[in-house]
Parts: sequence; C-alpha cells; structure tokens
Amino acid sequence: MKLIGILGFAMCVFCAGSAFATLIPIGAVPSSGNGLGAVNSVVTFQNTGTEIGCIGLDSSGATVTGSSVCAGGVTAPGGVTNETTGSGNNTYTAASLGLTSGGALTFANIILVWNGNEGGGANEPITLDKLSLNLFGTNGAVLGSFATASPFVAAAFPGVGNAGFGFQLDAAQAASANSILAANSTLRIGASASASNANSGPDTIFISSISTTQPGGGGGGGSAVPEPASAMIFGSGFLGVALLLKRRSSRA
Repeated sequence: MKLIGILGFAMCVFCAGSAFATLIPIGAVPSSGNGLGAVNSVVTFQNTGTEIGCIGLDSSGATVTGSSVCAGGVTAPGGVTNETTGSGNNTYTAASLGLTSGGALTFANIILVWNGNEGGGANEPITLDKLSLNLFGTNGAVLGSFATASPFVAAAFPGVGNAGFGFQLDAAQAASANSILAANSTLRIGASASASNANSGPDTIFISSISTTQPGGGGGGGSAVPEPASAMIFGSGFLGVALLLKRRSSRA
C-alpha cells in the first residue's frame, strides 16, 4: 500500500508538471515557400530591441492590430506595438483553416510557427518572450488565450520563407479551445507575440496544422513525445521511488 501511495505521488508530480504547459514548443518546422502571401500569416512585427505584435478584432468585428487586441500575457508598454503593414497581419475563421468541432482537424492539430529574419551572425540569437494563440468573438471579446509558459531562445533562423519554430497546444488546452469552437462556430483566430534582442528583419507568426498531436490531444494520427521538462519530472519521480526502495531493502 505504501508503494502504491509513493507511485501515486510520483504520478501526481508528473501531472502537475504537465498542467502548466499550454502552448508547447515542438522544435523547427522545416519547409519552404513560406513567404508572406504563401501561408496563413497571422501577425508580422519588426523593431530593434523589444518588438511586439498583436492582432484581433475590435467591437465591430473588424480585424485590427495594436495594443487593444494584445492578449495571453503579451503587454505593450505605453500602448506601442510594432506590426508591419500589408498582407502579414490577418485573423482567420475556424472554417477557413478547415477546423470543425469534433472533425478530423481540431485545435489539437493547429500550430503557430514563428518565422524570423534576424540576418544571421551577430544579429542572432533572439528570444520569443511570449506567444499566445487568441480566440475572438465577432464582437471583439476574447473567448480564450493559450500562451507559452516560458521564453524561447532561437539561436538561428534560416530566413523568412524557409522554416520556423512550431508551437502547439497541449492536450488540455486543445480540448478547451475545441469546446470554445463548439460553442462559437464563428470565432476568429488571432495572435499576440513579444520578442527581445531583436536586431534585423521582420518576425512573422503564421498558422498551420500537423497530423501529430500532443498526448491525449486527439484529432489526427500519431502522438508526440512528451516535452523534456515533463519527462524529466516523470523520470525523477520514479528514480526517487527506486532509491527509497533500495534503501529499505539494504536496511532489511
């Protein structure tokens, strides 16, 4: 019974570690032909030092950029954001992305891809301090925000149009987003992002989908490897159990 209790505690530690993950980095997404206009670009922003980009809906349902639509923990000091103009800033309906409530493609399959253009060399690395997938009602209300839990440092980018780093909802947050979609079929999808140590060209966030989902996420084939932090917590829990049992055995 004591062993079962210890194992149960280890499992609780693992679950607690996973619960704090929301929008999880899944590594580089290698591909080509990802320039503006060729993919579903959500927000494009550029500045030196700190840069911020936010896009969403205003109260009339129009797509707008700026601090008023920042969400998910992204803030704009002084109300200043750094979105570029042109085709790199858009919101999307779920239907336009092929998302359907309970269908083959759900929020469990959706990824945001951070595609940077820092110029290489001394201009890199750059840190993505916060990234958030935001769901808006047609009246501009924020229905849900799903953000990264910690900063992400990119040592190098292959350049705009070639590849980027993907971020995917964990199973719990994908289920939450899917429930919001089920209750609001006309919702629109936007994003907020902030980065530091920026030195060169524009950073673009675009939205795409993959078949692989986070554990328990459903929607699409395959399964993803648990994030390293969760795997470490999980392994540490069972290592502790093994050491405790060995100590008891040696005493006997």
